[in-house]
Formats: sequence, C-alpha cells, structure tokens
Amino acid sequence: MNRSMRLVLLALLPLAACAAATQNYAGDVRPIAGTCDPASQAILTIRDRSIIFAPASGTIFLRGERSGQSANASLTVTDPTKHPYRLTFQGTLEGNTITGTYTTPRCRYAATLHLTND
Repeated sequence: MNRSMRLVLLALLPLAACAAATQNYAGDVRPIAGTCDPASQAILTIRDRSIIFAPASGTIFLRGERSGQSANASLTVTDPTKHPYRLTFQGTLEGNTITGTYTTPRCRYAATLHLTND
C-alpha cells in the first residue's frame, strides 16, 4: 500500500474508533470505457452498513451503504459549467474481495478491492 493510501486510511480512523466492525479494502481501479484517467488505487471502508469509497487514492469520497453483499455509494458535485457531475460506485462483496464499477460522466472503471490488515 502506498503512502497516500495510508494517509487516507488514517483520515478514516475516526470511523474505526466508533465501531470494532470497520473493514478496509484497497486495490486497483482500471478504465474500461469512455474518456478515462489512467488506472489508480482506491480504498473502500465499511463500518456497519455505512461505506466510504475513495477512488484515485482518496482525492474524493463517495458515501453510501452496504446491503447484504452489495455496496453502493455516490457523490454529486457541480462541474465548472454549474452542471451536476455524478459519481457512483456499485460493488459486490465476495469473501475478502469487493468487485465493482466506479462510474463518472466521462468514464467507467472496473474496481477490484481486497481486505487489508490496516
């Protein structure tokens, strides 16, 4: 895990202090369609039913919830032309891995995140 990912996990530690059931996942986010930025790292934190997905090594945070084996998060920001810019993550938990799709208005990425020991 690189230094910036560790810093993001440290920023999320207050979540860990609130409940013993916090799980952190980290891994690759790879472009699969559209006009995309290069592949990068991402982190997903689950505490109870709440999730935080931090793509691009934690430059932004998408918030959502886990329901069963599904994890969904979103964030809508305003682009420079004042139009909504919606970001979403949809994933499935299988064992110690979450696989899913991170979508922006310009690109769709495949995400593969593994449970960490942090």
